[in-house]
Amino acid sequence: MRNLIDELLEQQSTLQTPVAKFSEKHHAEPDLEPHYRSLIPLSKPGKGEQYAFEVSLDRCTGCKACVSACSSLNGLDENETWRDIGTLLGGPEAPTYQQTITTACHHCEDPGCMNGCPVGAYEKDEDTGIVRHLDDQCIGCSYCILKCPYDVPKYSKSRGIVRKCDMCHQRLAEGEAPACVQACPTEAIRIVKHKTVGNRDSRDISLFKSRVFNANSTIPDSKITLPTTRYTGRETPSAAHAADRETLHPQHAHWPLVFMLAFTQAGLGLSTGGLSPDNSAKLPLFILGAIIFNLGMVAATLHLGQPLKAWRFFLGLKTSWLSREILAFSMVAPLPLVLIGLHLSPDFPFKDLASLFVVLSAVPAFLTAIFTSVMIYQDTHRESWRFSVTIPRFFGTFFSFASLGLAIANPTSTNIILFSLVTFGKMIPEFFVLSSSNDKDWSADKHAACIQLGRLRLVTILRFILIPLALVALLIFPWAALPILLVSEVLERQLFFQSCYAPKMPGHFC
Repeated sequence: MRNLIDELLEQQSTLQTPVAKFSEKHHAEPDLEPHYRSLIPLSKPGKGEQYAFEVSLDRCTGCKACVSACSSLNGLDENETWRDIGTLLGGPEAPTYQQTITTACHHCEDPGCMNGCPVGAYEKDEDTGIVRHLDDQCIGCSYCILKCPYDVPKYSKSRGIVRKCDMCHQRLAEGEAPACVQACPTEAIRIVKHKTVGNRDSRDISLFKSRVFNANSTIPDSKITLPTTRYTGRETPSAAHAADRETLHPQHAHWPLVFMLAFTQAGLGLSTGGLSPDNSAKLPLFILGAIIFNLGMVAATLHLGQPLKAWRFFLGLKTSWLSREILAFSMVAPLPLVLIGLHLSPDFPFKDLASLFVVLSAVPAFLTAIFTSVMIYQDTHRESWRFSVTIPRFFGTFFSFASLGLAIANPTSTNIILFSLVTFGKMIPEFFVLSSSNDKDWSADKHAACIQLGRLRLVTILRFILIPLALVALLIFPWAALPILLVSEVLERQLFFQSCYAPKMPGHFC
């Protein structure tokens, strides 16, 4: 006797998946060129228009046919993808809601990747609006990855450069659909002409959140780069969020940048501490400051996939804080050596005047260079790298080593107390972030705190233990405090990178 389950199983056996229907259609009608032309505009964008992706979320099944087609056509590396599939969950108000999302480059009106690139390795086509990456110009600094709120550019280790989706512009120029559009079995992706806004204050620019996404979906703010992708479909529940929002995976450590930031700031601070009145510690402080600073500068080059091309950094001075940082540190680099030279040089006319000029110009130059480093990370619009977090950390490192230099040169109670206030004061914002681990609602600070107290717990503990240990060493053997504090700052900078919450489009379950 047949029951309901038998009937349902029989019905299920006759159902065809979208992929099966897609394959059957191609087999029955091989020449589908006219069909695919319906998925792209029949004319080029006019004035005030550009090409853009349109994605129907109700049609997307998460089959990843678009991902495979993109990878195959563009010859991507094994772990390199230019199109991703993510998932939205409904949250407590709609626990059964689940929505897959396909996403690639949004070819923004005001691309963060292009604005942040120090060597002009991006261009936005005037006719189509497509944002293209110029592989031969790229130096592999990966700053565009940090600047993009949607995790679009991908670093290719085998090539030492960054690459990304270019909307298959060669195919579009010949009237052919991009690989992802042509491969989608449900026609969830198409190319449309988007009317550019050009005004961040417009209410209509939030294409992600209007009608479909809401403010809780952890979709980055559209006003940052003015993305052009249009998502259509049913409105998501008010509590919907990315499936991987609370996944606690540490970010890339960026070790060359860890050492570059910690060592350059420490070296400049130590040289500043050596500007105290003449004593036997003055020259050693200058020398150590110069050595530590230049080690940081060398470490910076290790972060580049194509360091020999870095001389073109001046191309991005108008928009890129990375270009400005390179210029600032290039101008500052000789100053620690000049301080050593003036100290060792025999008396000459106006030596005192020259020394005064170098001293008065060195400290403002040091602080200006460090400010450019602050702006590099502030300009990414990552909540974990906002001013209130980054300024105390970067300038705190400088002033910690400046006060340490003063305490080593003149170990008076005043200088030791100053060192204690600066170093312990620097940790206050870090403790505020850690206190967010008990917050009820998710936030970027809670995400960072949970990583620091979880996967990076040992690093966090060691970072905070070394500070009082440096103070004890300063009281017993002052020079021993220097390596201890330097290790502590390196660990702090590791936490700065690895516990950062990086905004992006929703990802899959992890």
